[in-house]
Amino acid sequence: MTWSSSNEYEKTIIPHLTSNTCAQALTEFFKSPTELSIAAEASSHPSGLESLYSQPYVYAGGGLGNIDECTLQVCLAGGTQRDSLTFASVCVPDECSALDLAAPDFVTNIRLSSQSSVDPVLATEYHGLHKRIAELNKFLKTGWTCGRYTVPFKLFPFGALYIIMLLLFITLTITGTLRKSKRKSDIKHEEEKEPDLAFTSDFEEEKKENLPDSRYSEMKTLDTSLLSNWNIQNNIKKLFIRRESTAFLDGLRVGSIFWIMLGHIMAIQSSAGGGYSNPPAFLPPNGLTTTFLGQLLFASRFAVDTFLFISGFLVVRVLCVKIPLRDRPNDGFGKRYLINIPSLLMHRIIRILPLYGMSLGFWVEVAPHLGSGPFWYQWQGLLAPCRAFAWTNLLFVNNILPLGVPNVETCFYHSWYLALDFQLFIFAPLLVFWYQQSPRGGKIATGALMLLSLLLTLYLAHSRLWSINTFDGAAIARFDVEGYAKPHVRAQTYLAGMLLGMILQGRTRNLRSTWKTRVAMTTALALLFAVTFITVTGAYARRACNFTEWPELNNCGSTWTASQTFWYAATSRAIWGMGIGIICYLCIQGAGGMLNHFLSLPLWTPLSHLSFGAYLLHPIVIFVVQLGDRQKEPFRLMTFGLDFLSISMISFALALAFALVIELPCAGIFRHCFGKMTSNSRCYETGSGSLLERRSEIVQQYGSIAL
Repeated sequence: MTWSSSNEYEKTIIPHLTSNTCAQALTEFFKSPTELSIAAEASSHPSGLESLYSQPYVYAGGGLGNIDECTLQVCLAGGTQRDSLTFASVCVPDECSALDLAAPDFVTNIRLSSQSSVDPVLATEYHGLHKRIAELNKFLKTGWTCGRYTVPFKLFPFGALYIIMLLLFITLTITGTLRKSKRKSDIKHEEEKEPDLAFTSDFEEEKKENLPDSRYSEMKTLDTSLLSNWNIQNNIKKLFIRRESTAFLDGLRVGSIFWIMLGHIMAIQSSAGGGYSNPPAFLPPNGLTTTFLGQLLFASRFAVDTFLFISGFLVVRVLCVKIPLRDRPNDGFGKRYLINIPSLLMHRIIRILPLYGMSLGFWVEVAPHLGSGPFWYQWQGLLAPCRAFAWTNLLFVNNILPLGVPNVETCFYHSWYLALDFQLFIFAPLLVFWYQQSPRGGKIATGALMLLSLLLTLYLAHSRLWSINTFDGAAIARFDVEGYAKPHVRAQTYLAGMLLGMILQGRTRNLRSTWKTRVAMTTALALLFAVTFITVTGAYARRACNFTEWPELNNCGSTWTASQTFWYAATSRAIWGMGIGIICYLCIQGAGGMLNHFLSLPLWTPLSHLSFGAYLLHPIVIFVVQLGDRQKEPFRLMTFGLDFLSISMISFALALAFALVIELPCAGIFRHCFGKMTSNSRCYETGSGSLLERRSEIVQQYGSIAL
């Protein structure tokens, strides 16, 4: 049974008529009462356009019948366009393709073929359901997919390369772990024996005489040192390393990544695969998303701004410690930037790419082969951008290129954050070095750029009629393309984090919990609460707009005025950054109270280290689960919560595996190699180590906190 789609027919001008092969198969099909009865029972039985009119644009049909009961071929109606869900299924002969079902004369062929049926009543029923589904398809402007789709595996060129790399990492992990255990046993055994100098080779003695002790020791233990980076026991211990002064950031990261997962599960479950069988229970105007609790799902977008704030804050903190002004005190901040930025960027790329590249490879080469089914064809749309534009991911410009497309239509689409964070990091050291040269000037420059980003967002939100309310149709679609992942819009929270880092640089924890600090904490939480839940006042009060509709013109989406929509779209991220900034300031200064204690719990430390991998991998888990379904699933809050727990656990388990096999070993190799290079390099020595050595530490500490 081959898979087929009517998408190609929809792009042609010449009408496609039902093929002779399909027409003949239909004639034989109606002569078999067994096949006809099973096909009629297994197919959907929608009531028609009248039902659709009562719930436009969230139409999910009356279910997909019993797909597994069909002994012929299952074809799905709908789900081929961005605004549509799969709403029906039919059981048809294998000889009929999706092109045949989309043909304007297909229903007529069924009627003519049914005249020879031995069961006229059942034949009439079968013809009727096809007629109603065809009417719905025409109204919704969607198409057909037929058969069971399986993504073909291409071994060359990248499939084989990915498998080799993955097997190499796994082999090194096993070898490194076993070698370390064996080495401990050997050392213990040797300590029990008396040294026997008779077995010392002349070659070993020659090496000792001709090389410095440190260099000889380095050459002798090089292999062991490299392999030890893949020792699972050592790497697990690294996951529990924490810095007490910023331990509260662990809790912020973990809370943010769970919040992001929650939002992605909501978005993917409701729009991919078969979608929900009862979308009115989830969507406006009467579903969960109109309630107070539902606003938590949409507000998950602000968790990304929390990560950006943390990144900006830590880049100041780390650079000021690792590349202090005393390295080249006579150089201006511009010259110091030009000297340092090439190696900083190189180290950051090397630090991020192993995990990023292997996760991207898992998305392209492994995940699409973990299942099959009637909805599995949707992997085509997910993989197509990677075949054409995967190079944009490796160059960290996938949030900009290709131009004019929504983020969901880019390769590994959620990785736009890495591109954005990398672009902001390019300019961050310039501001840090300026601050080191002139603290007041650096703060003013950072604050001015933050204000410029806010003003630019205000201008664009007003002139381009942006909305960030998810169901506002064309307004949110325009923002998604023009502003959602763009650095000039997102920079404001990153720069706010940098500004706080500059303000707190060199300060000690000298605040006590007083009524003033408690008022400040209450104010910060109130700001976050307001930004999160203010949308309950009407942002999701009407049915969802499709992507060509405007709320004020088509009686859909938000009931807010244009002014309310503008101010929320333009200022919500700045307000969110302000609230996070106050919380971080109080926690660092020792006045964070119970919130600081909760965010600093040791429980969050290992999860925080795994948050980068969990961010990269969790959409893969969601899509594999969602597209592997064979039916629509009803939305229930309890089921949704259980899905969230299971997907979160699997995502963090995968992140742990990738961290132990790829991320942490590669980070160790990076430190080892650059640490060895510094022994003979012409670096500027300071009390805390060479400049190159300290730059590699920056990548280790900062590169993994992006997400």
